[in-house]
Formats: sequence, structure tokens, C-alpha cells
Amino acid sequence: MNSYFASVEQQANPFLRNKAVGVVAYMSPNGCIIASSKEAKKLGIKTGCLVKNAKKLCPDVVLIENEPAKYRSTTERIFSIFSDYTERIEAYSIDEAFLDLTGYIKTWQQGEKIIQEIKKRVKAEVGEWLTSSCGLSWTRFLAKFASDICPKDSYLIIDSVPKMEETFKSVKITESWGIKEATERHLNRLGIFTLLDLKAHPVANLMQSFGKPGYYLWANANGIEIEGVRTQEELLPKSIGHSYCIPKQTNDPKYLSGILMKLCEKTGRRLRESNLQAQGIVSGYSLKYGGGFWQSHKTAEPLFTTQEIFKAAYDLIKTNWPSGKVYMLAVSVTRLQRFPGQLNLFYSPKQKNLTLALDQINDKFGEYTVFPGVMWGTKDNAPDRVGFRKSVNIEANKAKVSYCDHDF
Repeated sequence: MNSYFASVEQQANPFLRNKAVGVVAYMSPNGCIIASSKEAKKLGIKTGCLVKNAKKLCPDVVLIENEPAKYRSTTERIFSIFSDYTERIEAYSIDEAFLDLTGYIKTWQQGEKIIQEIKKRVKAEVGEWLTSSCGLSWTRFLAKFASDICPKDSYLIIDSVPKMEETFKSVKITESWGIKEATERHLNRLGIFTLLDLKAHPVANLMQSFGKPGYYLWANANGIEIEGVRTQEELLPKSIGHSYCIPKQTNDPKYLSGILMKLCEKTGRRLRESNLQAQGIVSGYSLKYGGGFWQSHKTAEPLFTTQEIFKAAYDLIKTNWPSGKVYMLAVSVTRLQRFPGQLNLFYSPKQKNLTLALDQINDKFGEYTVFPGVMWGTKDNAPDRVGFRKSVNIEANKAKVSYCDHDF
């Protein structure tokens, strides 16, 4: 989807259309633009731009505080359309997905017709102001590459090796999915400056320099599929976590413990919604004037409840409690596995049942209807936010999509 959050706002409010719009996490001068409209981008207002700088570039820019529920609801409707064409859907982010049409189409022309239908239906059934860029090819990499380089609100089909090589000529190597500046510099030292260079480079040399990722780079450039589209049931996230930039920096233990518990509660909720447990924890903080502390640990027993996650995260941080003012606090769970997995012999089902009962109450009556006492006073901290590239859950025959990771 193109300029997604901003386009959703323009769809909801016609008076915002054809205007420079920036969606922000906070309205403060040092707040960050998390999405900008096509009109704003033309003026240089891009994702990551500070609010104060956006106003300098365009004094008339319309700034809107983000509404996660609105974006999730829109995404659910879009994904519902996808499910009419295939059951194999990989939700890559809140505004991007891979659809496996294997077995549903026999020709590229049929695939093109599906693209045209989906684009038409999104505008007719979800919103006429919502545009998208689509790619069609025989691998995930090439399909995404095609969608990334084609003009906005259009599509590109890479249906042959000659067509692939022709498109490789037209873009910088860093426009390729998965290749950033650091990788580019490493490739340049090997004499690789274009995707065609990468395609022709000996795979053994790449593996010697990059290890396993070297094969992935070579395979992608040669049109070889590595893993295919993975549905939610097949795709296990590497981690689930949240971070929060604290407006009023402090090192007050009570205040920070409350925020940490809230981050653990949000993390735990997502963990349990995905029917997962974790056996790794990462937590830490960044200080206002630089520096900080980050630590990871493999836990002896799986983590499932919010209290278990909080204890593991707190135990790491308390070994190096901050002396300076904390700017950001974060927690993530790693080493994810399906629940129940291998349980501790002394694991109490009462702990699990109590946690799930609390989840059900919050599902029915609203988030934080019941919450741990240490969270008291954190209502305005770590609010609900939508992440850019986060975990996504899709239930069969309906698009129930859940996102969020880092809270700005």
C-alpha cells in the first residue's frame, strides 16, 4: 500500500485529500513523522522527519496523531479481499503481504487479471483514496522487487529471466530487498556494484564472505526461491517485544518498573494470542545523554505469563540499575516455541489459567480493565501503537490482523 497511514487518514477525511499530511506518534516538536502522504513526500517530509522540521519544510502541513485501530481495521478489510484469491497469505507488515497463487493461475495473464481485480476491489470496497503497488513473479524476492520499483498505484510483472535482467539494470543495488548500505559496501569490495554483478558472481565467494546469507543474496539475484510464502501457521516470529521512549526522562525505580510491567503485559498478550511461549529475554534501556544497558538471557524455563516475563526482564535490568535519566525502555522475548511445548515438571496450570482468565476479561471489557498493581499510574505511558514490520496474525477465512512492536 502506498503512503498507507496517511492515505487511510485522507480516506477517512476528504478535506485532507491533496494536502500534505503527516501521521505522528506525538505532537511535540521532537515527535517523529511515522507516515507522510504523497503530497508531503514531494515536499521532502518523509518517514522519520521531526515534527519541527516538517513544519519548516511546509508550515501548512496537517499533522495527525496516529490511530492504530483505524489502520488495523482497514488492513483487515484489505486482507479479507486477498483471501478470496488464495489461502496462502503471508502478512509481511501492516501494509504489505505475499500471496501464493500456485494452483490458482496457469498463466501470467491470469495473474495480471487478479492484480487488476484486487486493486479495483480495494478502491471500491475499502476506499477510493487507497492506492497500491504490486509485483508478480515466480519468487517472493522478485515479486517484492517488482512492487518496490514500479510506479505508485501500478504493477510490474517479471515473467522471464530476460525481463528480470532488464529490470536489474534500472535500479541501484540498495533498492533490492535486503541490501542496505553496509551490505553494499561489502559487496563493492568484492567488485559487485549491480544486481547483474551479483547474479554473475561465484556463489562460493559470496558464502565465504557472508556465510549462509551469501547464498541467499546469490539465489535471490538468480531467481531461485529460498523459502516461499509462509502462512501464519508456518511462520514463527523470531521475537516479540515493545519499547517506549519516555517523555519525562527519569531513573525513578517505581515509575520505570510500572512502565516495564506495561511493556511486559503488552508483550505477554501478543505472545499468548499467538499461542506461543518463550525461552529467551532481552531487556534494557537507553540514557538521555547517551549510553545505556542491554542484556539478553536464555531462561531455564519457558515464559508465558506476564509476571514471568516481568521477573525475567527486571532481573536483568536490576543488575545494572540506571544512575542517569532513562530515555527509552525495552523488553523482548525470544527463542519462541508453540505452547505448551516442554513444560516444567512443577509448572502450575493455575498460573496459566489465571493469566488466560485475565486476558479474557480485558478482551471483553477493554485493555487494562484488570492489570498488575505495579502498573498503577501508567495509563498514559506506552500507548497502543502500530509497528511498520511486525508480527501479523491471520485467521482462516477472515483477516484478523494484529500488530505493534515499538512504541514511539
